[in-house]
Amino acid sequence: MTILYKVESKEFGKDSVFPQKVVLCSVSARNIIAFSSLQSAIVSHGPGDSSSGAGVAVGASNSHVYVSDIVTPWEYYKVCSSKSLINVLEWSANGEQLLLGYVGGRVEIWQPKHQSINIWLLQYHANIPSEDIIEAKFFHNGKGVLFNPQKKEHTYYAEKFERLEQRPTLSGFGGVASEGCILLTSSGLLGAFSLPLLQKFPSTEGACSEIVELTPVMHSIGISRSFIEHCSMAPSPSGAVNVAFSCGWQQQLVQCFKISLVMEGDLGLEQHMAIKSESQASIFLNPLEGKLISHLKWTRVANDDVIFIAYSCPEGGSLLEQWTLTRRHQSVHTLLQGGGSNKGNEFVQSESWEQVAKLHLNAPLADLCLSRLVPTAADCSPVYAILQDNSVQVLEPNSLKQLNHTQFDKVSVSDGSGVKFVSGDLTPTSQMLLIFDTHAQLYAMQAPPLKQSGSALLLLEYCIVTGCDASDVLLLNLGSLEPLVEKLTDNFSRQPSFVKNYYYANFLALKSNLCRVQQQEFDNLIILHAISTTFKSLLRPSDLGYQDKGPADNLTTKLNESIPDVDTVMLNLDAKDFTVEPVMLQSLQPLIQWVTDLAVNMLNRLPEEVMKCKLSGKRPSYDISRDINAISSLRELLVMIRIWGLLNTQCLPVYTKIMENIDVLVILFRLLTRLAQNPAEPDDMLLDECSLLSKQLLIPQLNKFNPTTLLSAQGFAAVKSGHLMFTSLVEPTCLQDMEVEDVVFARSVKDGVSNLQLGAHPTTIRRCARCGFVFVNNANKVAKTSALKAWFNKWLHCHCGGFWKQIN
Repeated sequence: MTILYKVESKEFGKDSVFPQKVVLCSVSARNIIAFSSLQSAIVSHGPGDSSSGAGVAVGASNSHVYVSDIVTPWEYYKVCSSKSLINVLEWSANGEQLLLGYVGGRVEIWQPKHQSINIWLLQYHANIPSEDIIEAKFFHNGKGVLFNPQKKEHTYYAEKFERLEQRPTLSGFGGVASEGCILLTSSGLLGAFSLPLLQKFPSTEGACSEIVELTPVMHSIGISRSFIEHCSMAPSPSGAVNVAFSCGWQQQLVQCFKISLVMEGDLGLEQHMAIKSESQASIFLNPLEGKLISHLKWTRVANDDVIFIAYSCPEGGSLLEQWTLTRRHQSVHTLLQGGGSNKGNEFVQSESWEQVAKLHLNAPLADLCLSRLVPTAADCSPVYAILQDNSVQVLEPNSLKQLNHTQFDKVSVSDGSGVKFVSGDLTPTSQMLLIFDTHAQLYAMQAPPLKQSGSALLLLEYCIVTGCDASDVLLLNLGSLEPLVEKLTDNFSRQPSFVKNYYYANFLALKSNLCRVQQQEFDNLIILHAISTTFKSLLRPSDLGYQDKGPADNLTTKLNESIPDVDTVMLNLDAKDFTVEPVMLQSLQPLIQWVTDLAVNMLNRLPEEVMKCKLSGKRPSYDISRDINAISSLRELLVMIRIWGLLNTQCLPVYTKIMENIDVLVILFRLLTRLAQNPAEPDDMLLDECSLLSKQLLIPQLNKFNPTTLLSAQGFAAVKSGHLMFTSLVEPTCLQDMEVEDVVFARSVKDGVSNLQLGAHPTTIRRCARCGFVFVNNANKVAKTSALKAWFNKWLHCHCGGFWKQIN
C-alpha cells in the first residue's frame, strides 16, 4: 500500500490530553472527513479565587469536532465544541448531516448552513439524562448497489450494478423510508427518534437557525439493564438493526439482538414509533485467560452475517477472531411434529455462531475498518487492522490471512508518550484509508487495488449510479485520466435515454473533475446545460390543445435543417410560443450575456485549438468546440435570444464593437451553423472567419477559477513525486497555480452564477472549496423574478459536487 500524504497538526499536538479512543473519525459519502479531538486548556485562577491558590493553573478539556476535505486536507473547519466527551461520530447516507453522541446522554445532528463547509448549524438535538451514548446510527434508507467486478464488461448500468434487496429501517406512508436515528446507551437502553420534515430551503435566516428538540422513544434492549462496554450496529436486509455488545461483568458472552422499528396507531390518527427487541443467538467465547475485548464489528460479507472480535492481550499484543452466523435445518422428532397431513414442521431452522478464523497481532489494535462497498464476493471486502505501533495490516476475510502490511513511523509500544494510531475510516469506494493518531494528525494511504484490471472505470461508474463522491478514485488514477475520460464518456453514451437523463447531473459533475485535472474547461458545458434548461422552461405553447411537440422541440426540428441565417429560422417559428414577460427577460440579461460570451470565446479560440491539434498530433479528451451537443444548445439559445430581443431590447448582450454595422448574433449563429456540420474537421474558410472576430469586436475573457487542491495539474505532479507532507492551515505552495492572465477585471471577483462583477473586495460570497466557483451569498434576496429565483435554486450545491466555503 502506498502512503499518499500526511498532515501535521501543530494545534493539537503539544498541550492536549488524549486518552485512548478520544480521536474519532468518519468519512462521508462526499469524501468529507469529520474528526473529534479532546484538547486541554489552561485556566488560571486570580488572587480573589478562594477555591485554589493564587495563580494556580487548572487543566480543563473540551471536545472539538472538525471537518476537512480529502482533496484539501490541510484545511479544516470547526463544527462545534463541547465540555462532554464525544463517543459517537456518524454521517448520514447522503453526507449532509453529522450525528454526534456524547457522554451524558446528549445527541446532536449538525448540518452545514447553505451547504457551506465552514459554517455549521445545530439542527436537532435529543437528551437521555444520566446515560452515556456508546453507539448511534442513522436509519437505513433501504437503498444500496451491489459491486461486482465480474460484470465490468457489461454495457448497461442496469446489468453492471444490481440493486440491493434491503428494506428501510423505518417505513412511512406508502413504504417510503423515514429519516431518523437509533442509539444505544451504556446501560442497555435503546432510543430512537424520527426527524421531522423541515423546510429545506428557508427564505429567511431565522428559519434556518431554528433548533428542534426531539424526544426519543425508549426501550430496554434486554430483560434487565446491563453495563455495556463495546457495541456494534449493522442494518439487516429485513429492515431490522442487528446489535452485538459485550458487558463488563460477562466478558465471555457477546449478546446479539435484532431491533425492529414500527409505526403503531391507526392511519390518519396520531401514530407513534415502537421499538421491538428480539434476542438472537449469542456468542459464547472460550476462556479469556486475562484477555479483554477491545473491539466489536458486525458486518455482512458475501451475504453472511459476520462479527469480528478483537482482544487486548496481557503480554502486549492483540487477538482478532472472525465469527460467522450459520443457519441449519434441524430435524424435529416425530412426537413433536403434530398430527395430520401437514408436514411443514419436520425441520426447524437454527442459528449459531461459528469461529472461522483467528489471528495473533504483534501490537494492540487501535481500530478495525471494513470495506464500505457491498461486494458479491468475499475477496472484494478486505479487513484493515490499524495497530498502535503505527502499522496497518490488510487481512482476507474468512481466513484472516495477511494480504499486505504497511509500516508508518514506528514507535515503541511501551513508550506511553509516543504518537500512536487511534482511529481510521475508509472512503466511500474503499480506495483510501484515512488514519488519525493521538495528536489528531491525518495519514492517507492507498488501499490495495482490486484484483481485476479495469476496476477504476467500474468504480467511477459506481459513483455515477450511487451518487458517491469519486475524489478518492481520481487521486489514485491521476496518471491515466485521459483513457478513463474516453471510456467513461463512451459507456455513458451507450446507455438508454432515460438512464442518461437520470444520471446526467452525476456524470457532468464527475467529468468536470476529470477535465479539471487535465486543465480542460468542462464547467462551461455544465453551466450551458443549466441555462438551456432554465430558458426552455420559460416557454409555453400558444395553443394548449396542440400537445404533440412543445416550442423547444419545434426549435430543435427547425435547426436540424442547418439554415445559416438566424432571421430565416425565426420566421419559420411561431413567435407566440416564445413570448416571455419583458421584465423577466431583463433580469436574465447576465445569463444571455454569458451565452454569447461563450460562443464568441469558443469561435475565437477555434483556429488556435485546431493548430495545436495538428502540431501535437493528438486531441484533448474534451473540447467544447468539438461537442455537437454544446454547439446545438448554443444555436438554440441564440435563436431564443434573437426573438426575445424583439420583445425587450434591454435583454440583448452588449459588446464593444471595433467595426460598425455588424450584428453579433447573426455572425455567431452563421459560424456555429457551419461548425455544426463538421465539428471534428472545420474547413479553412470557417477558421479564417473565426480569426476575424477579434478585429470586429472586443473579445470578453471568461472567468477562470484555479483553487489549490490535490485534484489539479499541480496536484498530479505532487502526488506522482511521492509521499507528501502538509501542515494544517498552511496552503502548500507546490500546489498553487502561478499562471496569471492580464484581463480587464484582473482584481475583480466575478459571480459565476449570475455573471456579475462583484468588485475587488465583496462582502459576502461563497466559493466552492474544490473548483473555486463563486456564488454570491444573498442571491435569493436579490432575485426579483421567479425565473431568476429558480436559476439561483439550481446552485444550492456546486456543480462539481463540492461544498461551498463562505467568505466574509
